[in-house]
Amino acid sequence: MPSLPKRGLSVYFRNMACIAGIITSGILAHANTSDVVLYASKAPVKSGTWAVVVDSTAVGGFAIGNPNLGAAKIGTPLATPKNYFQLSFPAYSGKAYHFWIRARSLNNATSNDSVYVQFSDSVNSSNTAVYRIGTTSAAPVVLQACSGAAIQGWGWTDNGWCGLGSAIYFQTTGTHTIRVQTREDGLSIDQIVLSPQTYLSTAPGKTVNDAIKLAANLPALSSTNVSIATNPASGSAPLYVSFTANVTLASGSVSAYNWNFGDGQTSTAASPSHKYSTSGNFTPTLKITTSAGATANASTLLSVSGSSSSVKLRVMEANIFYGGRGTDNIINLTRDAAWIAKMNPDVVSLIEVLGGSNDPQTLTSLVKQKTGITWYYSYAPKYPGCPEGVMILSKWPIVSSSQYFMKYQMPIAQATLSVGGKRVNFFSTHFQWPASASSERQAEANQLVSFANKFAEPRIIAGDLNAQDGTPEINIVEQKFLSGWNTALSHNTAVAYSDNPPDPYTRTRKSRIDHVFYSKGATNLSVTAAKVPDTRNLAIRPVIKIGTSDDKGVRPSDHNFMTVDFTVY
Repeated sequence: MPSLPKRGLSVYFRNMACIAGIITSGILAHANTSDVVLYASKAPVKSGTWAVVVDSTAVGGFAIGNPNLGAAKIGTPLATPKNYFQLSFPAYSGKAYHFWIRARSLNNATSNDSVYVQFSDSVNSSNTAVYRIGTTSAAPVVLQACSGAAIQGWGWTDNGWCGLGSAIYFQTTGTHTIRVQTREDGLSIDQIVLSPQTYLSTAPGKTVNDAIKLAANLPALSSTNVSIATNPASGSAPLYVSFTANVTLASGSVSAYNWNFGDGQTSTAASPSHKYSTSGNFTPTLKITTSAGATANASTLLSVSGSSSSVKLRVMEANIFYGGRGTDNIINLTRDAAWIAKMNPDVVSLIEVLGGSNDPQTLTSLVKQKTGITWYYSYAPKYPGCPEGVMILSKWPIVSSSQYFMKYQMPIAQATLSVGGKRVNFFSTHFQWPASASSERQAEANQLVSFANKFAEPRIIAGDLNAQDGTPEINIVEQKFLSGWNTALSHNTAVAYSDNPPDPYTRTRKSRIDHVFYSKGATNLSVTAAKVPDTRNLAIRPVIKIGTSDDKGVRPSDHNFMTVDFTVY
């Protein structure tokens, strides 16, 4: 994409995001349980011109499309393409898979009907590497079945031409990546199938005017499974917990147990006991290895309260830049999920989430994969019909939720959380841009405070308010609420990185415009710490510039993420 001023770029993506459409569901057909069925619109990694588009004829009402920009056909696959999308899937080594793509060409044109497909560790039947990501080897996939064949509407195709394509094999058993990169622009894709059985020699549907919509499916690869049982599951520190591994094996036995109790301590015992000396929310994990070399992993959530039955609550605030776009100009929700797991929050306020692209469900699923525990979410669009909005993601169950649409088409998502049995009312919000819109933000601040005050204590607000401390809009909020960052700063428990040290002006963007507030009347809530971590990858130079002195590496967003730690009494 051409270099645009930061907010010009933001407006571009906002306008792309807020295009509403009609979604139809229909009845889904079911492939065999061993078949991989992927929805292309749920790709967590998108780069360049590929974007989710509303399409009532596509599975789930969405497809991923590459607009027709009149570009010439790319004659050779690229090792480092600018325009691509990626998904992950499970598959076995040594087993033949046939891959199919359901696509639609703009205006049924043969000049808009092909892509290149690559995999992370694909091999041919001779176990020779082919079609690998990071190389110039790729499988061309053309919607037109053969010279002179018609293109009409949706159709299934593979890597063959005038006949069936060749099967794909994988070097290892496990999770693999498929990358689809541009060959010709103007193509939309909604389903990708990798089949070792049902569709090994026959397409899932027709080559033209197809209406087959398959249920998404990710097969379970192994019959080796493990889960964790704890006794007790919660309690006050010091808490002595007994751990049991519930293991299911097809054959053989467990040869190794590797426990991590989530507080820095580990064990290799089959059924260990552990003492938790301090309060907090811990995520114990277990990896088992069998005598046959198979592995399985499990984790669980353990709540340890303080001596006064207090519960720790870490709040994360993250503007993920229009659907997870990093400053490398690549949308990568997997990267966002990895940072959420690394920062280990209990509840997250996520801003600029693309609900119209299935991102709330996708991100929740990715975070569950990264942490191994169940998460709950509540999403609110910026205004009715807009697929962009804000989202609350919580380890703790959501008892109830609501939403409020402020003036100037900006949202509030509210969720009542059950935090270790204690009710906490949590709000995620986004205020108006640009910088000159202070009067609009003041109106939104008054509406936010009025709405929040309808709920019981304790109340916590997190969001991108597009305004700094000392501005009229922040002053309105701080009539009833306190800044979690400022409280931690006054206690010398606020932490940041050397290029952006902790002080009242610590940047979440060009300045501190992302905030976490807690109500002044919350006598059962206190701040213990706050942090702005260094999310930069200093090995890669950013494509999208924020314009700050620490703009030295790629970040997962054009905002810095932050956390504030609370104790709930």
